[in-house]
Amino acid sequence: MNRKGLINQILDNWRDEFKHSVADNPSIYIALFDTQGELIFANKTLKSFFVPEIPPKDNFLNPSVKRLLQMAPKGTLIYSGYVTIGGYDRENISLLGKVYRKNEEMLFVGGGDIRQLLDQNAQLFSLNSEIIALQRQLTRDKVMLEEANAAKDKFFSIIAHDLKNPFNALLGFSEFLLTNYREMASEEIEEQLMLLRDTSKQTYSLLEDLLTWSKAQRGKIECKPQLIKFKIICDEVRALIGYLADEKEIALVLEADTDIDVYADANMLKTILRNLVSNAIKFSYRGGKITTRVTGDDKAVTISVEDNGKGISSEHQGKLWNLAGQYTTNGTENESGTGLGLLICKEFVAAHGGKIWVESEEGKGSKFSFTLPVYSNLG
Repeated sequence: MNRKGLINQILDNWRDEFKHSVADNPSIYIALFDTQGELIFANKTLKSFFVPEIPPKDNFLNPSVKRLLQMAPKGTLIYSGYVTIGGYDRENISLLGKVYRKNEEMLFVGGGDIRQLLDQNAQLFSLNSEIIALQRQLTRDKVMLEEANAAKDKFFSIIAHDLKNPFNALLGFSEFLLTNYREMASEEIEEQLMLLRDTSKQTYSLLEDLLTWSKAQRGKIECKPQLIKFKIICDEVRALIGYLADEKEIALVLEADTDIDVYADANMLKTILRNLVSNAIKFSYRGGKITTRVTGDDKAVTISVEDNGKGISSEHQGKLWNLAGQYTTNGTENESGTGLGLLICKEFVAAHGGKIWVESEEGKGSKFSFTLPVYSNLG
């Protein structure tokens, strides 16, 4: 049986079913007019787009019913293409359809162009993806703005409090010495001068942290890694802050091969270690011990600074790396700080492509660790 015969057989056997399914199909639009342009039949789908205030034939905007009736037929087909239906001043729709003319009647059968719908769906998907990307960017910008505001507030706090207090101390010590040095014993003068020295060093360290962190935030510090002897860096850090450990009778221990090389920016690595060791000194008890270790494998070198001091609760550990929710506390002998040191460490470790973390338990000490790349993996 040929295809035409099969279609005729289907139409004969399923005439009623086809009639109802076609008439009620939400994707098919049917209208039948006489040659005077009067509507004989329209299915519900098409009627839903008719403007009720105007005659049905006037709902055919382009081409109009009048124009369609004037077209010369090719067989029974007189038009194939898009037909716009509705009103000029309200909702209308363009349908892909065919118009036939037979005897004294004109039949329009149309529907949505699936290719057009797929294209529109692809465009909507693309627009939706762009909107989602913009929303994510807005979220990131909001977080960055909140961090920037937190940084601004932190700077004002440091300037107003953390810098003001040590300068008040410096002014107080110097004023006291100027007023009383003639009546003071040499031991008393030496004691006051030592206090001046320690306060000046702490203030300078704070200013150094502020400037370093500010430069890192503005992208003014460039990471220039090279192979360097780790022990040399440790010795330089010890020379800078060893007096703090000596004053609290804390042992600084290096457990590493004296010839071990690390691939890092020397100044950044020195700053990281200076901050981690000085923090460990601050939170260690008198007579304690701080150990710096270096371990590694074929993927990364891990450097850790471990103390047996007061430790950090799990609740506060996550706040150490976030300026907006920053957590700071005084040391074992009431030493103060801003918490900027750890933020600098985080910035500088990230600049090397590494990560930094803490393991700690209250009353049992803390261990801060960070990774550096292995030189052989960077080529």
